[in-house]
Amino acid sequence: MDFGYHHASFDYVDRPDSPAIESTVERAQWLESEGFTWFSLMDHVWQLPFVGQRDEPFLDCYTALPAIAQATDTLELSALVTCPHYRNPGYLGRTLATLDHVSGGRAVLGIGAGWYEDEYDAMDLEYPDIATRNRQMRETIEICRAMWTEDSPVSYQGEHYEIDDFYCDPKPDDGIPVLVGGGGEELTLRATAEYADRWNVPSGDPDAIDHKLDVLEGHCEDLGTDDDAITKTVGNRTVIRESSEDAHETYEELMARTEEGPTPREEGRGTVGSPAEVAHRLERFDEVGVDTFMLMVPSNDRRTVELFVDEVMGSV
Repeated sequence: MDFGYHHASFDYVDRPDSPAIESTVERAQWLESEGFTWFSLMDHVWQLPFVGQRDEPFLDCYTALPAIAQATDTLELSALVTCPHYRNPGYLGRTLATLDHVSGGRAVLGIGAGWYEDEYDAMDLEYPDIATRNRQMRETIEICRAMWTEDSPVSYQGEHYEIDDFYCDPKPDDGIPVLVGGGGEELTLRATAEYADRWNVPSGDPDAIDHKLDVLEGHCEDLGTDDDAITKTVGNRTVIRESSEDAHETYEELMARTEEGPTPREEGRGTVGSPAEVAHRLERFDEVGVDTFMLMVPSNDRRTVELFVDEVMGSV
């Protein structure tokens, strides 16, 4: 199993006065040195209520990722997940091609159908129904792939989007992998089966993920695509301490910093516990077919990552 870090917050509980980009670059460098393979930022305008406070510092993902690219060598870099409505699809494809060029071929297009209606309202963007948003995501992927693989200028005519004699150079040398994010079984997982090199869901226990993977496999069979060729990735909110009780108490302290606060224990908190408990949960993810586990650490709690590196990574 590979390990990634979904950097959902620019709040650093251990270094609250450090500039956001400086802390983020240093965290990415440390993770890379410890064997992590993935680093992603969120494509949102402000912080989500279950991650932090709306008015806390929050950097644009596609502006910050090139800075991280220049400071690292091996980490794959992505937004998890890009909203297809915040940028023109042609411009998005050009942005990813540039990130891939700047990073030496480490860009991944993580994309979903969009969901946070408050941001759409704030930017006066239309918020279509989910089926329309899903079709728009599909067309965005088609446009990006055409721009990356076809000789410029590229034209595309879809139901929702078009580009006409669009130039995109330099192109990615080896293409850019597409990761579709989300767990919707009828639309998102079918789009994953049809378009994606990778799939991600940002939450869920191993049994729930096992079910989603069965649904994905069924869509692949219907469409004649190769389920085994799709890399399966899962993110979980992760807090680790030497004992389970200490881990849950720390989780409650960290989540008290967010607008929504902590989730009750009986509802499931993600991957919260001692190193042995976390390792067991990851073994279960591995058994059901997860290829990459992504830590989502509240307020970038450093002790959680230290314990993960020292006592969990080598045992899974």
